Amino acid sequence: MSLPAIQRQIIETADRPLERAIALPAAAYTDPDFYAWEVDHWLKQQWLCVGHVAQIPQVGDYRNLELLGERLVILRDEADSVRVLSRVCVHRGMDVMPPEFAHASQGNCRTLVCPYHHWSYRLDGGLKAAPEMHRHSDFALQNLGLPQVRTEVWEGFIFITFDLDLDPVETQYADLKPFLGPQAMAELDLVVSLDWDCPFNWKVLVENFMESYHHLGAHHRTFEPLMPAARTWTEVQLRNVIVGHLPIADRVLADAAAREALFPFSLSPHLAPPDLREYRVCLGVPTFLLFIGPDRVYWYQVQPQGPDRMKLTTTMLVRPESKALDHYDSAIQSAIAGLQEFHREDLEMCSAVQAGLNSSFYRPGPLSHLEMPVWQFQQYLAAQIRTFSF
Repeated sequence: MSLPAIQRQIIETADRPLERAIALPAAAYTDPDFYAWEVDHWLKQQWLCVGHVAQIPQVGDYRNLELLGERLVILRDEADSVRVLSRVCVHRGMDVMPPEFAHASQGNCRTLVCPYHHWSYRLDGGLKAAPEMHRHSDFALQNLGLPQVRTEVWEGFIFITFDLDLDPVETQYADLKPFLGPQAMAELDLVVSLDWDCPFNWKVLVENFMESYHHLGAHHRTFEPLMPAARTWTEVQLRNVIVGHLPIADRVLADAAAREALFPFSLSPHLAPPDLREYRVCLGVPTFLLFIGPDRVYWYQVQPQGPDRMKLTTTMLVRPESKALDHYDSAIQSAIAGLQEFHREDLEMCSAVQAGLNSSFYRPGPLSHLEMPVWQFQQYLAAQIRTFSF
């Protein structure tokens, strides 16, 4: 199927009303040409969350990042500013922090040194030194440096975009602010980080993350008793974001011991009573995923790598005062076990979905009203196609 034909099918699907909504065509998740199109015309044109300030608290702290074919480094420079730089040396293209040379993917440094010819760069990306270049008549240190990616910090999260004209993050995700504010995201500590290699398309993960209908099946032992699918609901008329509400079961809220076990970490002083009665799933289109509970926030870092694969980092953030709790260590271990359990359930489902999408028997099926976030996500994809292709 041609790329224009795939795009027309997606638009036709997204144009259906919710009561007649169906899944996207398989090619939206499997076709290499469509994946290449969405990288260039959707993902690179939007804000992508690549970190949290708690991951690089000190000057010189850095974390490598491979995203959409680019080798990047996230760091905190001498002015205490967060930057994202290309790791491609301006001399002859060497990765200045190559994993192939067993270079640490995170740590602390004062200078970035290319291992090829020892050109060195300051933390702001400027070229600091280049051995034996004094005979080149056009060479000037001040004119060279590692390319910088447009970067903004919002609510403690680090975002990049390859679009120099895109609205600021705070404008793009303004409708998300009311759902994040009570947690004071910038004050949180990132205390858990787990990496996963995922054999499925990134949109399979996003759709699975946002809809709660699958609590009935995939999570019937973990989430369904806690957050019954039938009681969940989704916000409407938000711009650039999707927000789902997952009310906690009444029997859990009525049981003091159950509440204490469910919320072992310190609570934000800004929480209102409704914040204590539900979890929320949030998407800042296209890939900023948050699962927000009263005492913690899960952030999923999405790194597409092809039409049928992605890398995922699942993280958990809590209030810093949680570390003073007597039961903190045991609570962390329990939280890690829980995160691993429910994500493995999702991993199994998403992997099987990707396999099914490659079957000649696949046909897009009807969506439940509980899958409204999937239908909303289709609207954003279709809008992007209309903007750039039709």
